Amino acid sequence: MPFTPFHWGPALLIGFMIFPLLNIPILVVSSVIIDIEPLLLNLEHGFFHSYLAATIAGLLVAVAAMPLKKNIEWVSTHIVGLPQTVSFRSVTLTSLFAVWLHVFLDSFLYPEMKPFLPLDGNPFLGIVSQVVIYEIAFIAFIPAIALWVLRLYLNARKGKNNEK
Repeated sequence: MPFTPFHWGPALLIGFMIFPLLNIPILVVSSVIIDIEPLLLNLEHGFFHSYLAATIAGLLVAVAAMPLKKNIEWVSTHIVGLPQTVSFRSVTLTSLFAVWLHVFLDSFLYPEMKPFLPLDGNPFLGIVSQVVIYEIAFIAFIPAIALWVLRLYLNARKGKNNEK
């Protein structure tokens, strides 16, 4: 998928399903970070659209996130509405999951991709149509938002119970 929020639907759906295991702000960033490559290379999905290079990108995101720990925790609390503690383990797990999911979804769409680089080819191409991948990605936003709202409600209710 081009640099779009389509990657966020499936990532956030899974993220809210297994919350707090995955860090939501890191998930949002990591889900699209490797699309900087096609943006700069005129929409060619090259090196970073492989599991090997995506792993490198995910690890770089995790390392870069640690000095921003307090900022990420602030975003989790005040923007997402779900406080999360940032640890190297949590951001590494999250960033790797997100970049690998990105490669997986794009593998069905782009003939220039080599997801198992250094091996040549793309064994996923054409298994599922582009329309279906885009529909899945778009439709995933609906339960993702529902789960987010549910988590917000449960978090607010937990806070009220703690005040008693």
